[in-house]
Amino acid sequence: MTSTAGSTDKDERPLQTLLDKALEQADGDRLKVGDLLDAYGTRSFGPVIALLALIVISPLGAVPFLPMLFAALILLIAVQILFGRKHPWVPDRIRKIAFDRKKAEAFREKSGDWLKRIDKLIGPRLEWAATGPADYAAALAVCFLCLILGAPPIELIPYAAALPASAILMFGLGLTARDGLLMILGYLITAGATVAGYMWIFGGKEQGEQSAALLGAGIAFA
Repeated sequence: MTSTAGSTDKDERPLQTLLDKALEQADGDRLKVGDLLDAYGTRSFGPVIALLALIVISPLGAVPFLPMLFAALILLIAVQILFGRKHPWVPDRIRKIAFDRKKAEAFREKSGDWLKRIDKLIGPRLEWAATGPADYAAALAVCFLCLILGAPPIELIPYAAALPASAILMFGLGLTARDGLLMILGYLITAGATVAGYMWIFGGKEQGEQSAALLGAGIAFA
């Protein structure tokens, strides 16, 4: 399966380019979901998944019900990978959902430095973990993460969705850049998100937040 993920941009700025292209697609003062998809929708699945996950991680992800909505959208896209579609498709009703463009632009401006630092770490490597059957394995993992991302207990805790969304982001960027190292990191975060999700559901909010914090500290240290 070679057409699903596409390739990195010539300027090798995957994260920065994702946001820039989406903002360029926006019409007026509202950024529609359709704008996000059109920024890369005719080229590949990886960038679209990465962009949607990045929005969930950003301050925009604090908007009520947005993580749940984007979880459903990412799930729809990931399922299409499993069925071998060449381009993402979503219903027109979802494409018309919009949020404040100024907030997206403010996030892009404030996050420029760390996006640039992350972009420098992204590139083709360990391609055996990011090509062929790995595309389907990643899509399955993303589907599972979407179930965690859209779970009501997590949805009600501010920024708790950032953990599974971070794993989805790793898979999206891994598919985009054919970066097997990011794919492997995505699986590791998926394991952590599974534990945190279990703790949130069965152990309560405090234990879930503690497990998420420990995982986040470990990722940052690595």
